[in-house]
Amino acid sequence: MKITHVIRGDDHMINSFKQKQIYDAMGWEVPNFAHIPLIHSEQGKKLSKRDNASTLEDYVKIGIISDALRNYLLRLGWSYKDKEIFTKQESIDLFDLSGVGKSPSKLDMNRIYSINETYIKTIDEKDLFDFFKEYVSKYKKPIDKAKENKLLKSMGFLKNKAKTLEDIWNNAQYIINDKIEIGADDKKLIDDLSKKVINDFINEYEKLSSLSRETLEPVIKSLIEKHKTNFKGVGQPLRIALVGSRFGPGLYDVILSLDKSEVVKRLKSI
Repeated sequence: MKITHVIRGDDHMINSFKQKQIYDAMGWEVPNFAHIPLIHSEQGKKLSKRDNASTLEDYVKIGIISDALRNYLLRLGWSYKDKEIFTKQESIDLFDLSGVGKSPSKLDMNRIYSINETYIKTIDEKDLFDFFKEYVSKYKKPIDKAKENKLLKSMGFLKNKAKTLEDIWNNAQYIINDKIEIGADDKKLIDDLSKKVINDFINEYEKLSSLSRETLEPVIKSLIEKHKTNFKGVGQPLRIALVGSRFGPGLYDVILSLDKSEVVKRLKSI
């Protein structure tokens, strides 16, 4: 049958003796059987289909990258020295049954998120964008192809506070959607001073012949001094107007990721 090893949960150990008899009766070469401890839930019980996240699809849906999940499952009950992150080829080359622990492993969602975050932060941004596009095509609404290049260029900062592909999706909504919605709590923060800050920024912004962090920083600094406030006092109303929330990517990244006309249009709508 060309099967050299059978690796399965230790709850099947009792079956091995009956199965060996079948192999012997058929004249087949008996493979090596390895029985490893089961994976337990966070509550310490045997993982079952009744658990909220019991299939690979459950993790893909929340934005866990396939390579990160493979890495997590590899390290779940197995170790190689003090190494934590493995490429696919390293997984193949280094895995050995002698490194498998004898005690059941407990599923740890925080650890899954941590490994996934490491992959999001460190993999090539083109590869990350490909993962993101695949995720969006399956679980979200289609992205306008005209926005794809802008999103690819923005991966460098969209991933900064992201633990999952879902987080990147949420962080990118202001790019994906032409019309943004400002939440009720954020609208309350746009007072008269905020509107003056926004208007003054528009006046200075429209004068800029080139856009970069270096050309934007003096504008922001001058508004801070003029209105006797701090970075938050200037940045918060601008971010709310551009993103729809006081939370989100860095202010300079937001401004530079949008077309100049789009920035002005959103600011003037406040």
